[in-house]
Amino acid sequence: MTTPRALVLYAPGTNCHHETVYALERAGARAELVFLQNVLRSTHNLADCDILVAPGGFGFGDHLGAGRILAADLVHRCPDQLEEILRRGVMVLGICNGLQMLAETGLLGGDFNTHTRCVALDRNRSNRFEHWGNTQVFFKQPEQGNPCLWINGLEGEGGTLPVAHAEGRPVFAPFADYRVVATYGSPEGIAEYPVSPNGSSVAAICNNTGRIMGLMPHPERRVDNLHGGAFGLRLFQAGVRAA
Repeated sequence: MTTPRALVLYAPGTNCHHETVYALERAGARAELVFLQNVLRSTHNLADCDILVAPGGFGFGDHLGAGRILAADLVHRCPDQLEEILRRGVMVLGICNGLQMLAETGLLGGDFNTHTRCVALDRNRSNRFEHWGNTQVFFKQPEQGNPCLWINGLEGEGGTLPVAHAEGRPVFAPFADYRVVATYGSPEGIAEYPVSPNGSSVAAICNNTGRIMGLMPHPERRVDNLHGGAFGLRLFQAGVRAA
């Protein structure tokens, strides 16, 4: 059995990349950091891996919208790499700012070739930055379509994960092709604040292949009992097993 190779993409303003590398390594992957500028210069290929993770933070200061500048760079300057990621079936995870970026690219169910996205991340209903240490998150499999490989073994289970975002409320297009795979508060989801930090029941979504997932909570901050529990580690372990 080979050790999966994982790339953690970071850009100016990203601040959770080292924790994400640690989480992947604890889960059994061989992880390395890749700076966006090296991708744009073609010295690194994002598809040259088994697992690609876009971590949390504030890419480019969230100017013009959270995740938007990073997504624009990838869509307009590296479309061939995005195509290859889809073609090769690379396991992709976007966490918080990473989910915002994936939504903007169209990789979560839209089409980056036509600049079409199926979901946008709007302001929290509280209209402020929410930073909570213990949010109840429940994982579930989609009722139809391919299973989400990132939560294999976590279906029906719940735990606490931190959240930290201002733009975390998903707004779906009528044609959206996506799967809700995690909810706040209960398996059915509770949208009301303060059970849900963003005012929506949705905590995580997956594309129709089951290999690309984005979630607003931070599993990389719950991979060690010294840091409040290891519930998040199981998500990374599922991704490594599927790679």
